[in-house]
Amino acid sequence: MGREATGTIRTAEGKGKAKVLLETEELIFRGEVRAKVPFRALTVIEPGPGGLRLVWPDGEAVVDLSDVESSRWADRIRNPAGLLDKLGVKDGTRVAVLEPDYEGFADPDFAAELATRRVERVPDGPADVVVWGVDDVGDLGRLASLIGWIHPAGALWAVWRKGQRDLNENHVREAALDAGLVDVKVARFSATHSALKLVVPRSKRGI
Repeated sequence: MGREATGTIRTAEGKGKAKVLLETEELIFRGEVRAKVPFRALTVIEPGPGGLRLVWPDGEAVVDLSDVESSRWADRIRNPAGLLDKLGVKDGTRVAVLEPDYEGFADPDFAAELATRRVERVPDGPADVVVWGVDDVGDLGRLASLIGWIHPAGALWAVWRKGQRDLNENHVREAALDAGLVDVKVARFSATHSALKLVVPRSKRGI
């Protein structure tokens, strides 16, 4: 989950107080003025004792943060996590890529980053991280059979194309609950695909 703070924001829509959410690749402002600002759009990222000053082409904001937190936010904005960092794939991780021919895995960032990590690629479970391309809602019937791949404390990332009415985050979440898994995080997999992290509930891990 991202960090939260309060602040003031000024855009063409007006000026006002807002809750500020620091997500993996953007800032979300919710309140008297609402906006989504990608990190890459920011032209000024200025931490200081008075908070974090941010400027982008059509707006500006000051986030109410301590000097220390202001610097932490600035660092995270300037150095956003890479895809594999978001997926929890580190050197030494056992990784299974399920449905490797699925179009979502053609994303060059995923292939390039995976090639740079000293991971153990395995054809099936058990694995620390499973990355699974889901093409249609019928594929979700396989979820129950994948629990053994990640039990007790691994993660299964379901990846699907954005913008589909017949397959979205809610479909994946509901199928996961029916199978006995819970979702703990959603992430941007690529410009065209989203991913939902599914895990075995702590009460069922037996550890």
